[in-house]
Amino acid sequence: MPDQENAVVGSEQSIIREDLKLADKLAIERTVLAADRTMLAGVRTSMSFIGFGFTIFNLLKYMQEHAAIKAMRPQTPRNFGIFMLVAGTFPLLAMMIQYSRMLKRMGKIESVVSNPNFQMAIVVFLLGLILLASIIANIFLI
Repeated sequence: MPDQENAVVGSEQSIIREDLKLADKLAIERTVLAADRTMLAGVRTSMSFIGFGFTIFNLLKYMQEHAAIKAMRPQTPRNFGIFMLVAGTFPLLAMMIQYSRMLKRMGKIESVVSNPNFQMAIVVFLLGLILLASIIANIFLI
């Protein structure tokens, strides 16, 4: 098939040549844009988990300190906050790895770190790690 002759397939990634047809180049661009949308959806979901986890941690901690009757264990706010932060932070790391591999497979030569979507994911990931460390170390940033 002539379409398959235009792509040289390696063991782990495809190296895409410049002599592809326009339809093939557009298909590659659509795939890259789909990877961008998936990455941004992962960032959005992670931000929700991280924000909700830290908010619930602070809310439960406040309720625990100001309640007349102790209705929950002392470590409940910390455990719930850590769970939500981990549920938001580490899947984002997996999403970042998947995104960089996808761009390499699609033949993108520029560095993935120069991509604004990836930069935003790094910032959200670092925010999650900082908040996770602050909860574990019992240091409150806010």
